[in-house]
Amino acid sequence: MDKFEKVRSEQFPLADKCVYLDTPTTGLLSKNARDRMNKYIDWRFEEAMDMYAFSDLWDHADKMREPVAKMIGADPGEIFFSGSGSDMLNIFSNGIELAENANVVTSGLSFPSTPYNWMNRVGVENVRIAQPENGMVPCEKLFELVDENTAVIALCYVENTSGWKHDIKTIGQFCRERGIYLVLDLTQCIGAVKIDVKETPVDFLVATTYKWISGLFGISIGYASKKVLEKINPRFVGWTGNVNRLDQSKYVLNLSPDANRFETGSLCWIGLEGLEESVKLYLDLGIDDVNDRIAQLTDYLYEKVEGAGKVELVGPFPKENRSCISYLRLPEGNGLTDAVLRENGIRAHMASETTMRIGLHYFNNESDIDKLIEYLETL
Repeated sequence: MDKFEKVRSEQFPLADKCVYLDTPTTGLLSKNARDRMNKYIDWRFEEAMDMYAFSDLWDHADKMREPVAKMIGADPGEIFFSGSGSDMLNIFSNGIELAENANVVTSGLSFPSTPYNWMNRVGVENVRIAQPENGMVPCEKLFELVDENTAVIALCYVENTSGWKHDIKTIGQFCRERGIYLVLDLTQCIGAVKIDVKETPVDFLVATTYKWISGLFGISIGYASKKVLEKINPRFVGWTGNVNRLDQSKYVLNLSPDANRFETGSLCWIGLEGLEESVKLYLDLGIDDVNDRIAQLTDYLYEKVEGAGKVELVGPFPKENRSCISYLRLPEGNGLTDAVLRENGIRAHMASETTMRIGLHYFNNESDIDKLIEYLETL
């Protein structure tokens, strides 16, 4: 039994009870994360919390910046936590200084948080949206919208509406050469698709943790590169972004020099407990090994669909643009809904009457894909 099959059986029991392909909606909690969070709840119920324990929780948060930073090749001082990815995106969009006539380029596949926060900042007319074709937005479609007033390219690294994975190395280099900020939302791929911010120029990124990191709603990860950290003027300031956050003896606003300056209040402590276990599991499995595992499963899915008669892939995409998310195109009148799939032992999302979204995680295997295609062939 290889390490991924071992983790599947020991940490994700639901994966053996059904074909779980709905991580793009919510990821499965690992047993270790569930146990750790239950332990925290029991402690709060039985012991409550005094100020010493509260201080310890902040020490834990600060220690967590190191393993989270390892996930994306960052430095711990570039990591901060918050409740939602949308909140984090607004930290940059509302805090960075822009020219009066600045415009922003994004993708027509993006989750609404990406264009909305920029529309709020620069106006609807100054957000330029590259329209997709068959679920794809090649770099060239983004670049042709760029002019001398373009200040930001803002993208979801993996697009939830098609599974398209942007070529961020090319985009990052393009931005760096022209002084354009690159902002990414990693919600749809962090914990599945490798990214190293030391190799790929990224200025700011966010990621919620309830999908491939197998965490809870209410705890999200942010990254602000040292290059832009001092250029972001925090529009919202609380008590926890101060250098001495627990020293309330006098009112001295002295923001931390690190990215935790953007934290305005207490965190989702139970979520942080579970996050530690999930990040540890991911790092123990190996960033490269996880990336390769999911890429191999995606390639296997492509092979199986090519041999199927009633199913097609949206795209299909070149290998370099495939991700942990794929969309299948099904015949009309198939009668499928999420509920029907669930009744037949398959967890996936029907994005429309004829399109199905599936997500592959490291706990999935070839048998999951076989069962899915066999079922779809019976329609």
